[in-house]
Amino acid sequence: MSNWKNVNNWHWVNKNCLKWAQAYFTQHCVGVEAEKNGNKASINKMMECEGDVDLNQRKGKIITIYDVTLKLGWQGTLADGTEVTGSLYIPEIAHDTDSDDFVFEISINDDSNAKQGIKEVVRKGLTPKLIKVFEGFSAAMIKENCEDVYIESHKMGTPTPARPATTEHSASTKFGSSGTSTTATTTSSSEAPAKKVNTTSLSETTEFQTSAHELYETLTDINRAQVWTRGPVKLSREIGSQFEFFGGNVSGQILELVPDKKIVQTWRLRSWPAGHFSKVTFELEQGTDCVLLKMHQTGIPVGEEELTKTNWSGYYWRAIKASFGFGVNF
Repeated sequence: MSNWKNVNNWHWVNKNCLKWAQAYFTQHCVGVEAEKNGNKASINKMMECEGDVDLNQRKGKIITIYDVTLKLGWQGTLADGTEVTGSLYIPEIAHDTDSDDFVFEISINDDSNAKQGIKEVVRKGLTPKLIKVFEGFSAAMIKENCEDVYIESHKMGTPTPARPATTEHSASTKFGSSGTSTTATTTSSSEAPAKKVNTTSLSETTEFQTSAHELYETLTDINRAQVWTRGPVKLSREIGSQFEFFGGNVSGQILELVPDKKIVQTWRLRSWPAGHFSKVTFELEQGTDCVLLKMHQTGIPVGEEELTKTNWSGYYWRAIKASFGFGVNF
């Protein structure tokens, strides 16, 4: 039998790896030690690890997207035997952070001039070793978690036999002054009527460090969309036009456009029940130095809401911010 959930690894699959990341940093950071001029220091505990850590698979490609803050505890001994403790805070460990860009904030408990000498051990001895741990994070995440999002070809099984031919009814879309009613394309036969899909909704607000005009352009302009989706897209500003992102894994129809203020569209993932679309409304509110994007989505199949929310965050908002510099706080 074939893997009907994700044939040929085509669909958009995501795994939250934050708990794995917390275990990774505990295992590989705790115990790191350094010594210089009789002063010794070592990492003795992980105090905090917060943020987003996602492993994604799209069209057979494994992609890591992460942005975490890390706080480590350290202990040390001065050359005269004085014991010293403190913490090491790293405000950003991200998928697009270069090795030279990591920031380390060193704190010493009960600080005094006598204890300052150990800072050099932490800065020049511990941090280079920690950077090596951070550099291996992405590869380790893929190695230890990829089986949850990617199916090797030899495990796919044989293709499922083709189903008998069915009658396909064309789509009809109506636009009215009081609202929009969309009837999606459905495939049915006299023996198998279309299934009713139980749905739920999702609302969230995201801040972008740009103007409402620039964000509107980014969401509706085909050239910009090809940048943040990292591939060809089908997109038009014509009401009633169809759009496709990520190789067709995301598709829908433009229902309403109010420049710099509002976008309304139908939206679906390829993996959703055939012919089923949700409805997404973007409202842009301009602030003094940023724009708030308020997104409301209805018609999400029950059980898909968490994955849908994560995919908005990873493939839309973070990708847009990273591509155009609309904010560093993903």
